[in-house]
Amino acid sequence: MNSWQQRKIVCLATMSVEDVDDVYIFGLLMTGFLLFGVGGYLAYQVIRKTWAAVQSHPKLPAMLDGVCRAINIQTEMLREQNRKLDTILEQNRSLAAVGLRG
Repeated sequence: MNSWQQRKIVCLATMSVEDVDDVYIFGLLMTGFLLFGVGGYLAYQVIRKTWAAVQSHPKLPAMLDGVCRAINIQTEMLREQNRKLDTILEQNRSLAAVGLRG
């Protein structure tokens, strides 16, 4: 049994400066490769979801119509509330004007 099998560690101190640089460069290369792969996978997922949304275009007009209808209903409700508040405000102003004159 030699000393490497006994300790099962790698000592970089005995390597030359060029060898240590090669180890770091290799590690950086592998890290970059893995990050590039993960980024490519994430981009693929986004493209796949976008393509699925484009392919489901028959559903899209109905969804847009439903959203627009909901927005129009809410807008009409807000207009009605605004009209009611304007009426109340005008009544309060007229009562205040009558109270100040009297």
